[in-house]
Amino acid sequence: MFDAFHQSPHGEFKPTFYNPFEVKHRRRTSRQQLKILEKAFNENPKPHAAVRQALAQKLNMTPRGVQVWFQNRRAKAKK
Repeated sequence: MFDAFHQSPHGEFKPTFYNPFEVKHRRRTSRQQLKILEKAFNENPKPHAAVRQALAQKLNMTPRGVQVWFQNRRAKAKK
């Protein structure tokens, strides 16, 4: 069966699906993060999930945040 919850390192269970009541704040990328992301973009503008996951861990970002950054960067490159 599909499990909609996962256990965090602290033992409590949190939903893994979108929670509309959770307040999220926009996080700006730092200069150092930007430098690393730009370098990764120049090497490969469409990284697969494993690369995005590794970048996210390295940069203290979410994999989704990295994915959106690449998506926005590709759109910027098109202009």
